[in-house]
Amino acid sequence: MKCRMCGFEFDETKLKNRGCVDCGKHSNCNQVHCPNCGFGNHPELEKEFDFIIKLKDRFKKRKSAN
Repeated sequence: MKCRMCGFEFDETKLKNRGCVDCGKHSNCNQVHCPNCGFGNHPELEKEFDFIIKLKDRFKKRKSAN
């Protein structure tokens, strides 16, 4: 997984408790926390973020072509 905040790549399956440090704000958190910066990434939203990145790249290409 690649952290959407800092770009650090890590294997989420090797993290103890999905990188969570038990903040106490909520239970059964579905986030995977980056071991580098602590940002909570949502694995189920990975496809949506990939789509947004591809869309942004397409707009950048169009803008640079004009």
